[in-house]
Amino acid sequence: MDGSEASTPFTGAPIIAGVIPGQDPAVWERALELAAGLSVPLIAAFVDPASYLIEWTPGHDVLPASLAPDLDPDDETVDAAAELKVDLAEAAAGYATSWSFRVVGGDPALALGRLATAVGASMIVVGTRHHGFLAKVDELVSGSLVHRLLTTQHTPVLGVPSRDTHPRFHSHG
Repeated sequence: MDGSEASTPFTGAPIIAGVIPGQDPAVWERALELAAGLSVPLIAAFVDPASYLIEWTPGHDVLPASLAPDLDPDDETVDAAAELKVDLAEAAAGYATSWSFRVVGGDPALALGRLATAVGASMIVVGTRHHGFLAKVDELVSGSLVHRLLTTQHTPVLGVPSRDTHPRFHSHG
């Protein structure tokens, strides 16, 4: 940062958790623990993978459709989002924090960054990549979400490793 962007204080500012179906539960659990520990609200943000990006207007304002895309009721995303919201609610039952669910549109890193700016979030929590050959190919093609968040916006980012991550103490990928 060049000093022109002020950090959002943690006091009262919401935390955003990037959530997807089939994600390691550790991501949502860590976000719930943080929100409860800091006594701040939590926003579960699901980026519609089938949406296209509605970007900034020339005045650099975020268009409302980027932060709340219209979903076709016949779209599979509606069903996936509804199931995900139920799963998140069940997992959140044991935590003393308020939370909400948002579906946002566009590229995941840009969409989460736009939402963080719009709500004045103090942090974005996301999972790290899955293991395996296809996950490495996907990261090669689209890049690491954590890295893209760190380089495209100013909100602090917490990357939660998968529970099946095996620590490596050497540099071979």
